[in-house]
Order: sequence, then structure tokens, then C-alpha cells
Amino acid sequence: MKIKISLVGIPAVVILASTSFSAAAETEMEEALDKGARQLTSDEIAERFVGKTGTWVSASGDRKIAIHYSEDNVLTGKLLGGDWSGTGYYGVTNDDSICVSWDPTDEGRLRCLDVLVVDGVVTKFNAGDGSLNGSYQKFEDGNTL
Repeated sequence: MKIKISLVGIPAVVILASTSFSAAAETEMEEALDKGARQLTSDEIAERFVGKTGTWVSASGDRKIAIHYSEDNVLTGKLLGGDWSGTGYYGVTNDDSICVSWDPTDEGRLRCLDVLVVDGVVTKFNAGDGSLNGSYQKFEDGNTL
């Protein structure tokens, strides 16, 4: 038994409403890509992060953290203008992401992030939902903490 579905007789407004709904559900990462951002490859991520200290600014702009990404995958961070510091580990994946785990906050779990260059700025997006994680003001060679 075959069932035939036809759109004949369905008002155009229903089709248009569903089309605009899907456009409204676009993630911040998809929006950045649509506006010309470029996703970094695994090799480009490693080149930008490994052995360097980056000054990361949270998506809300209320936190700045200097983060060192050592060659042995150790992550060290220090809140600029505050009293927080932390350690953890990170890894660059083969599928163009960087994954981090801060001790004890992440309880050993990795959070993966996609890295894009948005208007010349290295920017991270949460891999799960495409939301903005934060961006980097600068990178310096070595551990400058």
C-alpha cells in the first residue's frame, strides 16, 4: 500500500511560516559563517594555540582570562583583574575543534569548541549548540602568565 502526500490545497502561509521559523533558529556560529567568517582547520587551530598564551574574552564581555596552551596539552589560566586561576587539559581534534577541561569545574569532561576567524578575530563557539563562547584579543608565544 502506497501513501501519496500532496501539498496541493495547503495554504502558502503555512509553508512560508515554517520556512521563516527555520531561518530564525540559526545559531550564532551559522550566522557568523553566513557573514563571511572562516572555520579554522585542526592544523590552523594547533598553529594558533599550541605553545601560546591567548587573552580570551567571554561572550558577555565580563571576563578576561589569559590562557596558556602548553605543548603537552596542559591548560593554565588566570583571570585578569581577579583572583581566579585554574588548570586543566586540552586537545585539538581531527575534525577541526579544540576541546578543553578545566579542573575541577568540568569534572574531567571535555567541552569541544569550533574556532572561527570572525572579522579578523579568533572566536570560539560551543560545538553542541553553535552559541558564542568568546573571542581572543591576542596571542603571545610561550607562557606569559
